[in-house]
Amino acid sequence: AQVRATAYDFNEPEIVSRMVKLGKRLRIIIDDSGTHGQAGSAEDKAEQMLIVSAGAGNVQRQHMGELQHNKTIAIKGNKLQLAVCGSTNLSWRGFFVQNNNAVIVHCASAVQLFFDAFDNLWNNKNNPAGFAATSSANWNNLSISGVQAKISFSPHNTTNALLAKIANDIGQTSSSLFYSLAFLYETPGPILNAIEKVTGKSKLFVYGISDKTVGGLDIQKPDGNPPIAFPAALLTAVPEPFKTEATGGAGTRMHHKFVVIDFEKPTARVYLGSYNFSSSADMKNGENLLLIQDRRVAVSYMVQAVVMFDHYEFRDALAKAST
Repeated sequence: AQVRATAYDFNEPEIVSRMVKLGKRLRIIIDDSGTHGQAGSAEDKAEQMLIVSAGAGNVQRQHMGELQHNKTIAIKGNKLQLAVCGSTNLSWRGFFVQNNNAVIVHCASAVQLFFDAFDNLWNNKNNPAGFAATSSANWNNLSISGVQAKISFSPHNTTNALLAKIANDIGQTSSSLFYSLAFLYETPGPILNAIEKVTGKSKLFVYGISDKTVGGLDIQKPDGNPPIAFPAALLTAVPEPFKTEATGGAGTRMHHKFVVIDFEKPTARVYLGSYNFSSSADMKNGENLLLIQDRRVAVSYMVQAVVMFDHYEFRDALAKAST
């Protein structure tokens, strides 16, 4: 089997060691932005190991316009065709500390889209305009039997940009909106504006969570039907055994990036991926974004959104009860 991988945070030992065992069957792109590019970083060490096992010609470091933010693994073999994508970094924090989601697709035509996107990233190293002109930057049908789903890889250009279109779709919410969006607090613009607008409509039900307080969205208790937005930052003074639940040092813990629109309707749909719903994610970074129009998938993500919301509301209630 041939394997193509892209990595942002890249330090989970078991994954790195298994990729080493692939030898020259692996080609990989590893981010080199910020601390990732520093000598001695986990990403630097992984690069050196993989150069030995896979060969220098199969390992590339890049950051596209700002970040190579994809986290994907695609496998094309005689007996196995699958691809993994989503918000989960190939890191110990991504697996064991953060709230994340991943999608695994089993479909030869879908896997080919990942291989094509990998080649387009590889051939347009740190060249957003070059990648944006490829077919990978457009919406492409995943062609999965029984599921209406498509994928687009960033960066985009003004012709195939998606941020404003997603915001417009959020604005079409007719019954409910659920979201878990890391970094929403630092991405003012069309998505936040659309969420604020939908939250302000009394006949719509809105549950949302960000990893920090978001200006313009009020915190409310989930004990009625008002629109709700809730930050996952209210974790001070939480007693044991819940206090030490989220461990592993500083950094983002709620790392999801998904939006669920009208989960209970035939038009139910979910946006998800590594894509942070920001202008940088749209126009500068290497990213993946899926649109899945399927009630079963929408319900799954809605349930996760409710679980997240209730979990942090519970922690907040405990914190307030102990003071």
